[in-house]
Amino acid sequence: MLRTLLQIYVKGSDEAFEFYKTAFGAEIGFQDVDENGVVIHRELNVEGQAIAIGEAEDTTRAGGEKRITGNTMQFCIQFGEGQEDKVRKAYETMLEGSEIITAFGELSFCPCGVELIDKYGVWWCLFA
Repeated sequence: MLRTLLQIYVKGSDEAFEFYKTAFGAEIGFQDVDENGVVIHRELNVEGQAIAIGEAEDTTRAGGEKRITGNTMQFCIQFGEGQEDKVRKAYETMLEGSEIITAFGELSFCPCGVELIDKYGVWWCLFA
């Protein structure tokens, strides 16, 4: 296996891309642009891991039922020992409009972490 890629589809993907870029202190990774200059795929490099953010359409590509954005899966990012500042920055950036599942602070398995559903409906577990 070459890699694992997290793919997020949300309405307002341009804003979401910048939101996650700031939250994670990420760099822009791979981008694919069509002949009209429209970005058709883009990724963020978050501590060496790829997170792609795409625009959610109202139907599936096959024309099926409306897509459901929600918290049926969780993305966990473990920043590692001594990286509490990165967890805090991500948390503080993502706090507005989010639903806190587990409050920011010490967790049984790490010095700090948080579990939240952000304003785009994505469920995150962030910890050091």
